[in-house]
Amino acid sequence: MIRFSATITAQYDTGFSPFLAKDYDKSLDWLQTSGFDAAEICISNYENIDPNKIKRDLDKRGLDCSTISTGQSRTLENISLIHEDINARKKAQERMKEHIDAASILGSKVTLGLLRGLGDSSLVDEQKIILAKSLEPIIAHAEEKKVTIILEPINRYETVMLNSAQDTVNYIKNDLGNPNCIGILWDVFHANIEDVSFESAIDIMGEKLKHVHLADSNRMFPGHGHIDFEKIYKKLVKVGYNQYMSFECLNQPLIDSVINESKDFIQSLKSMSV
Repeated sequence: MIRFSATITAQYDTGFSPFLAKDYDKSLDWLQTSGFDAAEICISNYENIDPNKIKRDLDKRGLDCSTISTGQSRTLENISLIHEDINARKKAQERMKEHIDAASILGSKVTLGLLRGLGDSSLVDEQKIILAKSLEPIIAHAEEKKVTIILEPINRYETVMLNSAQDTVNYIKNDLGNPNCIGILWDVFHANIEDVSFESAIDIMGEKLKHVHLADSNRMFPGHGHIDFEKIYKKLVKVGYNQYMSFECLNQPLIDSVINESKDFIQSLKSMSV
């Protein structure tokens, strides 16, 4: 059965959550009352974050954690797994290990999107090698902790490599050796730009597909652009996908759109005959 989550933040404000960090408890209450099964939680660092407390907060509301969103630290701390400064690279590696430790407590996955780095179009081949090397100890730690890392294809206007579902499948298999602990986070906003079709992308990813992000073609809340979410949902059900579909959209057209329309949107998908 497909489950639903939405992006919230436990630390620093993000444009992908309809609630500010100071309203963390309100955001969990919203998830609980709006038909969600889990929270997708943005965590940049662990200076003032206790994963055990987050687990208690979720348990109290009957919620799970779908994945830890990790990208904020790339901007806030200027670190990434392909950074030209090896110390910034090492810091990103250690941060990913911290995320994995937290995920082992929360029972969640760990997202690897922009924390891998934006890349340089003139150095793509070299930076793919650097990324694979940086991931070696992270993969080993994830395997030890039995945590899945979900690698996100991101469109060409935001990063220069791993843009499409096909790119990402090829990289996982050919460059990373196809480890069991690496899956794919497929964001339909990016897919609308990069993939030939939603249906073919789902087939290409196969069992590697472990998480889906929901945002419309303009990155607004689903239903305010031109993506056919019913078609995507039906295809996911058809192939036996049983992971999360998670809202990671901008708070547009209004914050209230995200807060008030989520429950009906989830119910509309769940009620479809496939």
